[in-house]
Amino acid sequence: MSLIAYFGKRGEMRLRYQGDGAGGNYYYPIIFEGLDMNAVAGRPRPDEIPVMDRGNLNAYAHHVQGPDTPIIQPVQLTFSCMIDNTFGRTNLLIALCNAPRVSPWAIGGTTLSNVNGTTMVLNGAGSSVSTPLPYDTQQDRITVEVLFRGDPQPPTGDDDYGHVFHEVWFQPGAIRLVEAPESYKFNITGSIYGPISQMTAFGAGTNLISYVAT
Repeated sequence: MSLIAYFGKRGEMRLRYQGDGAGGNYYYPIIFEGLDMNAVAGRPRPDEIPVMDRGNLNAYAHHVQGPDTPIIQPVQLTFSCMIDNTFGRTNLLIALCNAPRVSPWAIGGTTLSNVNGTTMVLNGAGSSVSTPLPYDTQQDRITVEVLFRGDPQPPTGDDDYGHVFHEVWFQPGAIRLVEAPESYKFNITGSIYGPISQMTAFGAGTNLISYVAT
């Protein structure tokens, strides 16, 4: 089976926070190259539990739905990439999860708010329910948008493609920053608590830093 690569591994990631008061969200942009991302395409559903007729498989055998535990449990998001060595590096740890626990949580004079409990997920019955809040008061979830840039160069945006991961928590201990003479790279593992969807362009928002767009 042959593998056809339709999209390059260059693009932009935006870390989003709560609303900016202008119909969008504050976001922290990260220009990346060589993104090696690993994530699921959607949230898991409850297990199907088989029920037999006194241990026998016959017309009375059926399934019942298991508990909603798989829905509420976080799923993993991992990625490793090289990032721009000029823009977006200075406040990266603050933007990801406020690892230094600065107070107030702010970048460039703008105070940030997490997105904990702001999204909806489908329970086992198919009803929308608010994502439960974390017990840990130090857990600041954010929205992660990843957009891969297509061809040609410079990109026109016609064939861009990406993913949106809602309510992602980046535990500081799961973030590794690696600086070398030829690159600046980070290896990160996050926990996704909210919905997962696809996109072809970024939504409205207010940029927290100045940067050169891809």
